[in-house]
Amino acid sequence: MSKRVLSSILVVSAVLLVPFAVFLKSDVRDTSDVLIEQELKDDNDVSLSLLQKSSSVHVSASTAKNSPIDKALAVDMQAALAEYLAMTLFVIIGCGSAMGIANKEGYAWVLQVALTFGIAITVLAYNIGHISGGQINCAVTFALAINGTLSWLQALVNVIFQLLGSVTGAFILCVIYPREKDLTGALGSNGVSEGYSKLGAFVGEVVGTFLLCFTVLETAVSPATLANRPMDCLAIGLSVFLAHSVLIPIDGCSINPTRSFGPAFVAAAYRNSGKADAWSTFSDMHVFWLGPLTGAAIAAGIYAAFS
Repeated sequence: MSKRVLSSILVVSAVLLVPFAVFLKSDVRDTSDVLIEQELKDDNDVSLSLLQKSSSVHVSASTAKNSPIDKALAVDMQAALAEYLAMTLFVIIGCGSAMGIANKEGYAWVLQVALTFGIAITVLAYNIGHISGGQINCAVTFALAINGTLSWLQALVNVIFQLLGSVTGAFILCVIYPREKDLTGALGSNGVSEGYSKLGAFVGEVVGTFLLCFTVLETAVSPATLANRPMDCLAIGLSVFLAHSVLIPIDGCSINPTRSFGPAFVAAAYRNSGKADAWSTFSDMHVFWLGPLTGAAIAAGIYAAFS
């Protein structure tokens, strides 16, 4: 597939997302607007986090329907669109930071990139938390679906839009950064570094994602931590920073399969197409999917045991 065709598909897909979301928007959002107003008027719910408000809105709106089938099939397209927008920005900011400074001598580049990813999650979670819950990561979406905070159908739709956002962000980075200025060589794609094993990277991804998802569940979902709700997005962002501080030298730190997919795909199919090793960006992709999803499942299990 040519670069021109890929670019055209991206542009058309991005343009169609907005009317698609508006047209297919379910009445969940209409109901949730009323529920949000009621929550804001309730003094007892002032400390609810953005994620908790969004979660309760999804659950309340769906349970308001009589049919179990209606509950299972209720999908909030505005939430999915918010995930698309946030993931696009997350890839641009996080991977863009790595592309501009990675491996530079005399720079604390690991600290800078780790901070960028952590702060980006904090900012974006506060921005869209009231719309979608601010997941911005299919591993977090997976953990919330296991926990029952999110329906499986909504989770699937969110993941699809997260993947589209990741690809869109990577394409935008191709415009921002000329190939010769990309210090990562592949749009910030993840890969197990020389001297480290895939098993070690897998375990690191499990632990890092567990930290993130367990933080999400304990600070933004658990009813036992209501008093700390205004700070939950900060705690989540700090957990992303901590994971990146450890894992960047090992595998670039994923803990987010959707973030890993977009740059790897665009680097292989567009930026480095024609090169013999263009698709090497996918050589370790199984690590960056299996590791985070395993960590998310463990976090959801332990959270359930503690609840």
